[in-house]
Amino acid sequence: MTLKSNTPSRAEEISDVLREEILRGQYRAGERLPSERDLAARFGANRGAVREALKKLEQMGIADITPGGVRVVPVEEATLDVLGYIVSQNEYPDPALIGQLFEVLGTLMSMSARTAVEAATDAEIEQMRESVVELQKTEINREREGELWTQLGKQFTETNNNLVLRLILNGLKTQFVGRLKPRPDTDVRLDAERNRNILERLEKNLVARNAEAVAVDINDHFQHVRETVMGALTRISENTRSISHG
Repeated sequence: MTLKSNTPSRAEEISDVLREEILRGQYRAGERLPSERDLAARFGANRGAVREALKKLEQMGIADITPGGVRVVPVEEATLDVLGYIVSQNEYPDPALIGQLFEVLGTLMSMSARTAVEAATDAEIEQMRESVVELQKTEINREREGELWTQLGKQFTETNNNLVLRLILNGLKTQFVGRLKPRPDTDVRLDAERNRNILERLEKNLVARNAEAVAVDINDHFQHVRETVMGALTRISENTRSISHG
């Protein structure tokens, strides 16, 4: 059995550099990238590696390979694969982008929760309830809290058996959630009372099998997280601007 190396290939290294340059606006939408020959000379690589790198950019949806050359595609037309790179471009993510992401996550998770409750057995409902009860414990840390929300989300997707929804959520989690590393200077602690009220309602509505109410509770949670994270990132952004102009 051949083990795959973790070392990036030459093509991956080239595509990483070009992707970064495109997403940072060094090449504008509609603009041609340099020719294969010029890129090969720039990176000291053979044209086969360059061609493979350009294919990777095309797969991400940020480049279009035509007989006349390679043109940059507007990022709005790209695939989900570029989302994580956009989020992690700067030291701190853009608050507006993070707000959009949590809004989408909340909508998808609430949909997943609603269909899960409608399809769940009594045993599955109890498993969901136990996750929510654990979340209500005040002594759990942020890492454990994240693990429990991931567990609850998995319980929803496994119960509703919606493959399309599950794949979309997996894609968002891979591209986005894993890249948001906690920072000591970012205060993202949720309001304790508001959080407790949401979780108490969620537990009650799970037991009652009120699918619509559960969906609302899940959406309320993500709205709470969205407001908290956006607020923290906005304060950092304002402080950074004040220091740079001070």
